[in-house]
Amino acid sequence: MYDRVMMHDGDLPPDLAKGHVTFVAPSTAGVGFAQGKGMTSRAGASSDCVQFLSLLKEPKRRRVLSGSRRETYPAGAIAYTAEAPDYAIVVERGLVRLYTGDPRGRQATAFYRHGGELLGVGLVKRPSIDLYVQAVTDAEVTSLDVEQLRAMAGSDVEVSRALITYFANVLAHAVRIIAVRSLGNITERLAFDILDRACANQLVSGKLVVRASQQQLADSIGSVREVVARSLRRLREYGIVATAPNLVRVLDVERLEEIATQLSAD
Repeated sequence: MYDRVMMHDGDLPPDLAKGHVTFVAPSTAGVGFAQGKGMTSRAGASSDCVQFLSLLKEPKRRRVLSGSRRETYPAGAIAYTAEAPDYAIVVERGLVRLYTGDPRGRQATAFYRHGGELLGVGLVKRPSIDLYVQAVTDAEVTSLDVEQLRAMAGSDVEVSRALITYFANVLAHAVRIIAVRSLGNITERLAFDILDRACANQLVSGKLVVRASQQQLADSIGSVREVVARSLRRLREYGIVATAPNLVRVLDVERLEEIATQLSAD
């Protein structure tokens, strides 16, 4: 596996600031797995992203895709609601968010999906909580035939292995988000908080903006206003957000998501 050049508290690495990522030589301490088939070169939380269809040989890929349909969603659209049938898509382009919510309107992000990745709800067992899928950017997806995918998984080792790899990837991504929220540095926690708030606001207004003071953002992540102000200034200098009194506008949501879903080693 590759190790990402991580950032120190409150700093953005030069590669991320410029909108691309740099990998350093793999570390071997405590690592028992090599980069496997289907793993992309995306950074941060998506360094272990799985291009689902690349895990399958061409004949199986064609079978999985038979009966599928291409769908497009504009930024801010809901692609799946809790009342909908079981669901499986391959994200072709864009950034997609899976989240849960309660009747009071509060939301919590479970994970994000990127181009090439599978996103499924109820493939094995229907979840006991309400889940929703949001297109954070304009997105193109391939909607799969869930029953056919289930049937193939029950009789085909190659498809079963691909789905196990997918579920392991989802677990890793979800754990990473939990770790960032509790152990991340100020910039990482702030980025996640801004992204979560902006995505929730996008569902209402269609805009990736956060209406909150620096003090409110600091209180939300357990910091102080002065430290949050410094991190906001860095995000602004790198063109990731724009700020005004009591307002943060997300300019580059994909770079913000990279910061929000990685965990530095420091």
